[in-house]
Amino acid sequence: MRSLGIDIGGTSVKVALLDGDKVTTSRSSEYSGASADELATVIAAVLPDGSNDAQTVGLCVPGRLDPTRTRVVQSINLPALQKVPLAELISRAIGARVTPTIASDAHAAAHDFQVTHKTVGRLLAISIGTGVGASVLDDGKPLLVCGETPGHFGQIDVTLDAEPVPRTLESYLGAKRLHAEFGSRLAEAIAAFDIHARPLRALARSIRIAHAIYRPDTVALLGYVGMQFAACQDKLETIVRADLTSVAKPDWKLAFGSSPFHAAIGAARLAEVNPAARGAGA
Repeated sequence: MRSLGIDIGGTSVKVALLDGDKVTTSRSSEYSGASADELATVIAAVLPDGSNDAQTVGLCVPGRLDPTRTRVVQSINLPALQKVPLAELISRAIGARVTPTIASDAHAAAHDFQVTHKTVGRLLAISIGTGVGASVLDDGKPLLVCGETPGHFGQIDVTLDAEPVPRTLESYLGAKRLHAEFGSRLAEAIAAFDIHARPLRALARSIRIAHAIYRPDTVALLGYVGMQFAACQDKLETIVRADLTSVAKPDWKLAFGSSPFHAAIGAARLAEVNPAARGAGA
């Protein structure tokens, strides 16, 4: 089966075409404030050859979906997507009528990570890119707390020290915030973090909170920004474990994504197992 996965992010689009064991990926150039028409053009430009023959299509979008899961109700990082009929947008980009399987980028990324890394038990996958999202999987089955999500993880209050106003995890770790603070050499900046670095401390606090709420066996950091924290894994684990709740599982593990295309590949995988999914080649 040939399956296409499309990950619409806040600043770029990533796609993955699965054809048996073969995986073809591509990524668009970065954009800012793209309109729906511009997004359709961007998607069309990065589709691998054979995409319009895919039997199933999966789609990741940033933001909250409406009850029918066909439109975005709210997208802070990409407001142009709000109220746009997603199937029409993707059909226009592909050049053929499709009914995509729609998921959050966090869920799709967690699904691919769980498949490729063969995690068992409860996985908490925190995706950090333009924004911050999370997915909780119990042996592959999603834990749903708020609508179709385990909650809005990026919006939890992790205010540090004497901040004048409360601050969310996303306000410390979102890519735009980090680039504004550290410039374009973000990977080098994260690798050089010491245990007092505020983004590192905010992330550690969020993981401690997550252990109290979800009690994961594995915490995985995904997304472009999230994966960069592998360079300071020891420092992050030191901070987390220093004040960790006693209800946390003692043998929990910290892991990191291995591909910037986890969400796009995961979207394609989710479409493959959705009996209602239909692609251009169906």
